[in-house]
Amino acid sequence: MIEIKTASRLHLGLLDTNGSMGRLYGSIGVAIEHPNIVLTAEPADSLLVEGLETERVAKFARRFLAHYPIQGGARLVLKNNIPNHVGLGSGTQLALAVGTALVKLGGLNLSIEEIACAVGRGVHSGIGVNTFQKGGFVLDGGHRIEGITSSPGVNSIPPVLMRHPVPAEWRFVVVVPQVTEGFSGEREQAAFRNLPHSPVSQVEKISHLLLMKMLPALVENDIGRFGEALTQIQRLVGDSFAAVQGGRFSNRLSEEMIDFLLGQGATGAGQSSWGPTVYGLVQGEAATQTLELAAKEYLAKHGPGQVFTARADNHGAQIHF
Repeated sequence: MIEIKTASRLHLGLLDTNGSMGRLYGSIGVAIEHPNIVLTAEPADSLLVEGLETERVAKFARRFLAHYPIQGGARLVLKNNIPNHVGLGSGTQLALAVGTALVKLGGLNLSIEEIACAVGRGVHSGIGVNTFQKGGFVLDGGHRIEGITSSPGVNSIPPVLMRHPVPAEWRFVVVVPQVTEGFSGEREQAAFRNLPHSPVSQVEKISHLLLMKMLPALVENDIGRFGEALTQIQRLVGDSFAAVQGGRFSNRLSEEMIDFLLGQGATGAGQSSWGPTVYGLVQGEAATQTLELAAKEYLAKHGPGQVFTARADNHGAQIHF
C-alpha cells in the first residue's frame, strides 16, 4: 500500500496580468503544514474509489489513466482532505496525489510536470505543483503568452525561479470565513478571460517589491520587511483582480479580517488565491497564540468559520510505502 500526504498552500499573488513582456502571471506562494490530503492506494482488479470525495478522486484518476494506462487497476481511498474552493489549493494537491499514486502503482517514470499535465493542473500558476514537490516559498516565472492553453503541456508549466525554506519560527494564522466560496472551475476560467490588463506601472511596483524587499527579507530571515512587502503586494494584486472579484479582496469580511490581523500585530496579511481564506504572519509562540485568540474572538462576532495556525511546510508531499 502507498500513502501520500500533502500540505496545503497559501497563494500570495499573481505578479503580471499585463503580458507586455511576453509572459503572463508569475506567482508567489508558500506551503503550510496543514490541513492535509491523505490518500492511500493499492493494486486492484479495476479502478475502485472509496472514502471522501469519491467523484472528484475518480475524475482525476480517469483523467490520468487516459494519458498513462497502467496494468490492472487501483483502489484509492481518500482519508483526509483539504477544504474545497476556499483558497488552500485542494484541487491541485488532490489531483497530484492521485496522479502520483497511480505512477507509483504502475511503475511509471514520470516527472511532476508530466503528472500535472495529465491531470490538468498548472494552467495559470505553478505554486501548487511546486509546493507539492518540495514545499517552502516558491516564485514561478509565469507562462509564455503563446504557451497558455486550457490543456497545458509540459513546457507550459511555469518555471521555478526561486524556492526557499521559510524560517521555522514564522507562523501563519489562517482564517477561513464561512462565506461565498472562491472561484473555481469554469467560474475561475471565466474570471481570467474577463480579467483586465494591469497597468505596467502596477506590475513594476509589484516586481520591485518582490525583488528588492520580499525576497531579500526571506533570505535574511527578516519577518518585518517580508511582512511589509507581503501586505503591499497583496493590496496591489487585489486591485488587479478587483474588476472580477468585486473589490480588492473577495468579500467584506475577509477584507475586514485582514485589517484586523494587521491591527493586532501581524507583520503581514493578505488573501490566499480567490479567498475567502486570509492569513496573518507572525513570529514565535506567544505572538501566535495572541493573534490566533484575537482572530477567533473577532470571527465569532461576525460569522461562522475556522481559525488555525500553521508553520510553513519545507518538504513537500510525503510518500510512504
